[in-house]
Amino acid sequence: MSALSDLAFGLTTALGYGTGDFLARHASHRIGHVRVLFFLEVFGMLVFLPIAAWFERHLWTATDPWALLVVLGAINLLASLWLYRSFEYGVLSVVSPLVSSYPAVTATLAFLVLGERPSALATAGIATVLAGTVLLSRSEAHPDNPPPKDARVGVVSAFGAFAGYGVFFFALDAVVEPIGPVTSAAVVRGVGAAILLGMVAVRRLAVGRPPRDLWAVLAAIVALDEIAFVAFNFGILVGSVAVVGTLSGLFSAVTVALAVAFLHERLTRIQVAAIGAIFLGVACIAVG
Repeated sequence: MSALSDLAFGLTTALGYGTGDFLARHASHRIGHVRVLFFLEVFGMLVFLPIAAWFERHLWTATDPWALLVVLGAINLLASLWLYRSFEYGVLSVVSPLVSSYPAVTATLAFLVLGERPSALATAGIATVLAGTVLLSRSEAHPDNPPPKDARVGVVSAFGAFAGYGVFFFALDAVVEPIGPVTSAAVVRGVGAAILLGMVAVRRLAVGRPPRDLWAVLAAIVALDEIAFVAFNFGILVGSVAVVGTLSGLFSAVTVALAVAFLHERLTRIQVAAIGAIFLGVACIAVG
């Protein structure tokens, strides 16, 4: 597939995750990050399973890497817990860019393990995007922003999500082709739902019914997250893991833009420069 398909899948992933994460921040402040993730995993599983059974059942065999997919489901759940925890405790315009640096892990593993070699211009674009996300992750929040619940907890949680997602999105490449992009998403969500439902069963987690006015927000989070997830899976199935993975990290630019527009969070000059570098990198990847 062409660089344009990599661009389309990568940016769709970024737009879905970025918008969903912004809404997740709002929901996490209302009902807590664990409950938000619970509804995402359970309803995501209910959406994906029938679609996977209808379209991809013919791909399923006993020799497929199901065990690896189960492990990845657990890794994704842990990374997502850290992600939503960072939203609840930290400053959104800081923790989101930090998490979005995970393509540095994904792209590095793709180069080292898969031997992927994008064009020179695309490689320069990847480097520019990664430089921008790293710069953004190292910047401090604007002093005029509202104080976070606990900035240190937010940053530590964001680092956990960064590492977890970097490994998760890289390793997905090994399971998406034999099992199918939708089935892979369904199993990942199913594993997360099973773990959280088990916590509910042993009374380690109390879920309860969310407020009525939050149902629409939770539904939007599920829809956006699942669209992004499937777009990423299709992208790495037909294109470059390094390029699609790097572009997916642009979700923080979407999240930060929404935080500035609706939460009135302000950006420092360093953050503005970093976002500019990110978009320059996207242009290089698109042309390359």
